[in-house]
Amino acid sequence: MKYTIYLSEEDKKQLEFEVVSQELRVHLTRLIERNDSFSRDCFFNQNWIVNRSRTLLGKSIYVLEADDWGAYENVEYAWHNGEYELCLRRLDTLRLIELLCEVIERKWLDVSMLNRLLERERSSFRFREEFGSVNVEVFPIEQLEEDETSQTEHPNIRLLVRRMSTALESCDYSAVLHASASIFETLAKDVVATPGVQNQTLGSFFARYQKDSQLPAELQTKILAVYEARNKTPLAGHGSTQYPSVTAQDAVTLTELTKAFVRIEYALQSQSAAKP
Repeated sequence: MKYTIYLSEEDKKQLEFEVVSQELRVHLTRLIERNDSFSRDCFFNQNWIVNRSRTLLGKSIYVLEADDWGAYENVEYAWHNGEYELCLRRLDTLRLIELLCEVIERKWLDVSMLNRLLERERSSFRFREEFGSVNVEVFPIEQLEEDETSQTEHPNIRLLVRRMSTALESCDYSAVLHASASIFETLAKDVVATPGVQNQTLGSFFARYQKDSQLPAELQTKILAVYEARNKTPLAGHGSTQYPSVTAQDAVTLTELTKAFVRIEYALQSQSAAKP
């Protein structure tokens, strides 16, 4: 996203691999719909948020046109209901944050409640209202690492990508493999987006991920291979007296492939959600 109102260039750079789960997006969509101010003029407010979401994606807007009696066809209500369900789901993280800032300004979401949800989500940004304006606070990686308290919960992909890059810079190539596999596992859990997989390993629900993923089959196979390699490679998944077998070339390739796979999966997921 080249032009933003609420995010600085540094914010955008830091949030490149930030993930907001589909589960939270759906929840926020439902909360907005239940807001008194929003529901008071639901149809017209749906039209606004749908059009703003579409505009952020570079898509055409829907202009409301009433008949001679000031009424609208039932098909228009149905179209807006369907588009409304997608207005948060189909945006990438930067566009989602920009839209949520405007939603906050319209008083359709409470900042305190939204921030509590983001904390539960383990997101690395929060919203602030100051003197009538909305600002976005992006936490530095160092703070995220200090706040990480549970090894059983996956941190955001943004933190894992940083961890992978740091391991590469330190020539800790087994750690690169470990971080890559964790990124893929986190990605898969977000794509599947059901509570039942959140405490499972990628291997145990990979068949379900294959069904929900938009990646080509050969890329899915590569993800599974990385996950399996982590469990077998010395010092990548388990302690070992053997020397790590991951080379510098392997680590560089894996780092770039991992970041590319994440971008591709989310781009395809957004494209799929945006289909009529």
